[in-house]
Amino acid sequence: MIEEKLSGGVQSLEVGLAVLNALLEHNKPIILKELSSKLDMHPAKVHRYLVSLIRMNYAKQLEGGQYALGDQAWRLGLNCIQHTDVLQLVQHLIYELQSKIGCGIQISKWSPKGPLVVQSIESNHPISIVTKVGSIMPLVNSAAGRVFASYLPEALIKPLMHSEWEKATLNHSQVKPTNWDEFLVLKENTLQQGMAIAQGDLLVGINAVGLPIFNAHLAMEFCIVALDSEMFLPVNAGSEKLERFKREVAAMNQYIQTR
Repeated sequence: MIEEKLSGGVQSLEVGLAVLNALLEHNKPIILKELSSKLDMHPAKVHRYLVSLIRMNYAKQLEGGQYALGDQAWRLGLNCIQHTDVLQLVQHLIYELQSKIGCGIQISKWSPKGPLVVQSIESNHPISIVTKVGSIMPLVNSAAGRVFASYLPEALIKPLMHSEWEKATLNHSQVKPTNWDEFLVLKENTLQQGMAIAQGDLLVGINAVGLPIFNAHLAMEFCIVALDSEMFLPVNAGSEKLERFKREVAAMNQYIQTR
């Protein structure tokens, strides 16, 4: 039977959560010695709690012996993100939007690793999209990534973008924009138009359009992306579907500001 003390709490649980919090705050793999130092706790004791966290999938041990957050910890964080006030406030508008334009809809929020997909609604059309809830979108060549990269501080996104360019070089692949200077041109265009377009940049034959959603303090809360095949989501100037998407998102932002 699980130990329970209603008045004083469960000390062992509190210690275990302290270990989990230390992994969360460090936000990258860490060795046992360093983790025990952060907690001011004997390594053997920390290890016992790590074993339990690993069993419950809240932590994991990597090949090099380091420890990191497990999938269950990420799922817990994702669940909290999905239930933020602003996102819940406009849920009915998001579904109304999808029914009006018929395209797939993806909602991304910012995470330490980049844009995190927290909601996905399928297109009414037969297209194959492999991006799922919990996926991290690239900053360089995805519509959501380009929106976040344009609206967030450069000091925050620049290292992540350079990491993506380095990875592309190692994989002998090319992504556009290819460097920071090219991105700055794209950023200026994104801010002027208030949207970012990925026209087959991430998935061949798939167009994606991303727009920012702001909270009551006019800070970017999340990114909403419409995506579909070139046939069902044309992004050329004068596209009625593109213009309708922009109008509906503008109304969504206005709805948030008046609440």
